[in-house]
Amino acid sequence: LLLLVIFIGDIACDRQLLKASQKKGGYDFSQVFSKVKDIFIQSDFVVGNFETVCGGSNNNYQEQYMTCNAPDELVQAMKDAGISMVTTANNHCLDKGIKGLRRTIKCLNKNEIEYVGTNLDSEHVIRIKMKTISDVRIAFLAYTYSTNESNTGIVLNENNDYFVNLLRKQGRVDNPELKGQFNIKKYFTGKLSSKQKRTLTRIIARTKLKLGIPYMKPRTDKIEYGDTNNNYIKLVKNDIVEAKKIADIVVACPHFGGQFNTVPGEYAEFLMNYLKLAGCDIVIGNHPHVVQKIKMDDKKMFAYSLGSFNQSISADYMVAESKPEYSIMIHCYINGKSKKIQKISFSILKIVEDKEGMITVWPVDKLYRELSTEEKKLLISDINEIYQRCTSNPLEKIDSEFSLYCEDENGKEII
Repeated sequence: LLLLVIFIGDIACDRQLLKASQKKGGYDFSQVFSKVKDIFIQSDFVVGNFETVCGGSNNNYQEQYMTCNAPDELVQAMKDAGISMVTTANNHCLDKGIKGLRRTIKCLNKNEIEYVGTNLDSEHVIRIKMKTISDVRIAFLAYTYSTNESNTGIVLNENNDYFVNLLRKQGRVDNPELKGQFNIKKYFTGKLSSKQKRTLTRIIARTKLKLGIPYMKPRTDKIEYGDTNNNYIKLVKNDIVEAKKIADIVVACPHFGGQFNTVPGEYAEFLMNYLKLAGCDIVIGNHPHVVQKIKMDDKKMFAYSLGSFNQSISADYMVAESKPEYSIMIHCYINGKSKKIQKISFSILKIVEDKEGMITVWPVDKLYRELSTEEKKLLISDINEIYQRCTSNPLEKIDSEFSLYCEDENGKEII
């Protein structure tokens, strides 16, 4: 018996998709999942990253630049498509404040979708989410490097940091070695409110776009003061140690990395190594919004970024050259008898957005069969780039799944 657990990237709701999904009396997001639903339904468990919140219509949907808020119908569509769990620890989890975070949890609970990474209150803190699937015990952990505190004005501290599983201290952390040095940018932005910062960001972005200058560009993730040695990251290690005592497989889902950067930066590399040494069996990274490399090490898998599952490609902050329309779907096959990972493979997905802004997420092998000869050539070129980014190897042929690791029932690796 092989148990199949699937992992997908960022589930989002940009303005373009929001408008295209609006129907009389509500919203309909079913089209987004229509080409992958059969794959999800046939698996045993599906995990994604919920890169938004459900703060309710009274908060307005996506009314502020770079802040997220999706209708509850998105969660309903996720449930109908077969998504079992989402990670909620990410930089947008406080976009509608603590109330929005709590409402998101309640919306997920109502639709019977599991979550990990955020907590309802101090009495319901879950740092290790245990799931037993066909007698296999899997521990899920989720953490985020940030909650966009400079955008929201909400800085979590030791009195309320139980709401989000963090990787580092929030707010400004000054390096004592740089004490006394004047930083003109920090000086002026430090005097602005979070609302004023968002307004300034929006003005700069729109001005650049009007001038034909892309607002966003690939960002590398550097190690900052305090990143490698703080109380939060020590808690992460403790979580993994405790999870290994009670679980057959430990899965960590960190939200980290440089946005639109196709090559992981030094912070991502540090954290991956940290999670590996702590004992994780699988690490699923997200945040860069583009696909990054996948490493196999001693039958363990480390995926730095799966990319965005369904973000609007026409959004003005996208960086086209990084190919954000592509993402990765991980297939993890677990032997129900030995309770060990027997096979890991991945599929490549593509976001296709029509002129109205509606999105359909396609497995590339399915999409290939629908295209003209010229369109097929372009798709193959793109797929080859994404495949090489993941594996460092050239693409041999388009397939529904590309193997990363496989062994027989006796534990012998199959090449």
